[in-house]
Amino acid sequence: MDVSVRDKGVYEFGPFRLDPVRRTLTRDGAPVKLASRPFDTLLYLIEAQGRLVEKDELLAAVWAGRIVEEGNLSQTISILRKTLQTDGNDEGYIVTAAGRGYRFAAPVHIKSGARDGATASTPSMSVPNLPAAAPPAALPGWRRRAPLLLAGVAILLVCGAVALQVLRSPAQAPPAAAAFAPPPHSVAVLAFTNMSGDPADDYFADGLAEELISALGRLPDVQVAARVSAFSFKGKPATIADIASRLNVGTVLEGSVRRSGGKLRIAAQLVDAKTGFQLWARSYDRDAHDLLALEGEIAEQVAGALSVSLGPGAVARAVSGGTSNPAALDLYLRAMLLLRAMQDNGFSRATALLDQAVALDPNYARAYAARAIAQANLALSSSAGTAPKIVNDLCQAALASSDKAIALAPDLPAAHGARGFILDNCMMKPAEGFEEAARTRALEPSNGSVLSNYAQIAMDVGRFEEGVAAARRAAEIDPMQPEVWYILGNVLYMARHFDEALQAVRQEKTVRGTLPENSIDTQARAQLLTGDAAGAEKSCAGVGPDFTDECFALAEHALGKPGAAQARLAHMHAQSGDAANYNYAQVAAQWGDKEAALSWLDKAVATHDSNLSNLLSDPLLDPVSGEPRFKAIVRQLNFTP
Repeated sequence: MDVSVRDKGVYEFGPFRLDPVRRTLTRDGAPVKLASRPFDTLLYLIEAQGRLVEKDELLAAVWAGRIVEEGNLSQTISILRKTLQTDGNDEGYIVTAAGRGYRFAAPVHIKSGARDGATASTPSMSVPNLPAAAPPAALPGWRRRAPLLLAGVAILLVCGAVALQVLRSPAQAPPAAAAFAPPPHSVAVLAFTNMSGDPADDYFADGLAEELISALGRLPDVQVAARVSAFSFKGKPATIADIASRLNVGTVLEGSVRRSGGKLRIAAQLVDAKTGFQLWARSYDRDAHDLLALEGEIAEQVAGALSVSLGPGAVARAVSGGTSNPAALDLYLRAMLLLRAMQDNGFSRATALLDQAVALDPNYARAYAARAIAQANLALSSSAGTAPKIVNDLCQAALASSDKAIALAPDLPAAHGARGFILDNCMMKPAEGFEEAARTRALEPSNGSVLSNYAQIAMDVGRFEEGVAAARRAAEIDPMQPEVWYILGNVLYMARHFDEALQAVRQEKTVRGTLPENSIDTQARAQLLTGDAAGAEKSCAGVGPDFTDECFALAEHALGKPGAAQARLAHMHAQSGDAANYNYAQVAAQWGDKEAALSWLDKAVATHDSNLSNLLSDPLLDPVSGEPRFKAIVRQLNFTP
């Protein structure tokens, strides 16, 4: 769960007190036993007090990085209700919205500094102070790509970011505090307040703020804080000055939205972070069909308040690819909620919503780009157990959706970002994917999500220095986004900076509060290749199911347990068959059997193994990367951009 890095105090409701720092729950002062997952669920609901939390959002927050069923969530809610029972009932603390999600309905009081004993310290978030990367001596690959959150979804929603100062590495002494000096024309757009009276409308208020982030981010010279960092303050007590200081921006835009039938009432104000004075404020009463034009109007007026000169067509480009159809926009925003949750069961639902959106507005380029993302993730999530033809058809459909988006809005970053991801991961054409990633970066040079995606594809085509530099820059821009730390760790691992990769993984845990399976995968691999086989063996217990047997086989072999390692490999063969030919090559290479490793790679080519996109960046294949047969495979797959 992405736990807040600030200690806000102790939450009190009814006879209960919940301490998020000590992770304790008491009733009338007596301890109440609560396992980790129910505790995290309760904490998340309390911090969203009064707001309906969709099931997909809750699953993504509490089970981050893991694929689970809704039954897990239902069971956890049942445990919480039994735990919160007093005198035979649960006092209505957790209210269910049938088919939607849950809301914590009881009044919550925050007692600052109310815990006994010393005040808990606040962990610092930092960008590791890392040396410039040199091109590795050997080429090669593995990369477990963060599902398309950074490659596409965030590109759709976060189209501009402000550079934040590079903070200290955890291993270094803190420097003297620097004066607050944000870049000129910099702004953070906070989550808008939902004034509709129905918590179920929160997604619409959030979506409107996200659309403004997108529009402002595409205006020249305006620097916009990334969505995840700006939205991290939602529902939390923080002053404008505190938010601006944390995000290193000069101004903060906040607002509210009320939706009633086909009418909208939107209020917004821009506040100078240094003086606290209002620079601009306006209320709008509009028909829902006017929302796209209103986005451009607000963006233009905010730019004027920031003293930014806009050239001809700047506002039109900023809102290009949108829609004036309120029903299509509503479907799009609901689909974005599902895509951000990154759960396999949400991809098909998001695709269905976006199908409806483009049926209502065939010129809705952003919806086509989002549909491309949903279809690509659906293909990739199904590839282990679905017939190749179905996977190929989904990939082709995703590519067609991205092409349609580009045809409708040629300069839409989300469309090019989605196409690059599809070409690299779905179509096995990394060189073409890199061209699209470079085009996206040119359109959005200060977008952390765009930089992260560029970094990953750059590694696939062997451009290691560029990839590491882009991933580092993304972590500077958006330090409160856990996925940029995952990608930085992954990219540093692929660049053979193993110790620094482990440092980035530790930073991700600080920001996220936990580590998802993909990040533990990176940790285990880096530990193996730094000679810490014992540490890797411990990490193997938390890696994803696709890597468990391989992880233990590599660690146990390195620890001098050949029998156990062989048993793991045999189980891997029995479970995966030809679907893991690439992985068998990794094991053979690390065990010193070059001939077997190359033979398995030949078989991976024959079975169109999607992991072959990692070939140029995989450290586990370093022992065979200089072999003529390996180089022949590289030429055959046409990796060079």
